[in-house]
Amino acid sequence: MSGIARAWERIEAWYAAQNAADRLLPGATPEQITALEGFLGFALPAELNESLLRHDGSQEGGWPTGTLLGTAGIQSEADTWRDLLGRGMFAGNADHDASEGRDEIRRGWWAHGWIPLDADGAGNGAAIDTTPGPAGRAGQVIDMDHEVGPSGPQHPTLAAYLHAIADRLDAGELVMDAGELTEAPGT
Repeated sequence: MSGIARAWERIEAWYAAQNAADRLLPGATPEQITALEGFLGFALPAELNESLLRHDGSQEGGWPTGTLLGTAGIQSEADTWRDLLGRGMFAGNADHDASEGRDEIRRGWWAHGWIPLDADGAGNGAAIDTTPGPAGRAGQVIDMDHEVGPSGPQHPTLAAYLHAIADRLDAGELVMDAGELTEAPGT
């Protein structure tokens, strides 16, 4: 069993125990994935492909970081970031060093090879880096904050990201409150 499948089993079990399994959306179709790849201009990493086939994101507010993006959400977020990049909105941040001298992430504020993964609704979220710096690895998960820029990597792979989410759920750090995940009291 893959790391993605193991992580999803843990996450699904937690959501089921909270009577919130419906917060995780059904899997994407191969056609939706093909359309997303066409938009992005490259094939999705195998881990993301596997994850999207299992769950095409979450309902809004149904993920620890706000919303786990599905194919439509990824395209929408990527389109926004690419539009801003194309209009030169990040020109003043071309030398931004997201990995603080470790060369794991390319310099800059946004790159076409980044795939938005989740979103908090305020311009922040995780992204999968398919075009890392010389010391990075393709598929690493970075954090993108619209005010301070990218940082990380936060996780070496998507499977590691999903297992970290499962760890937080299993540790009781989050609770389901009226269909939305919130920090547990005292955490």
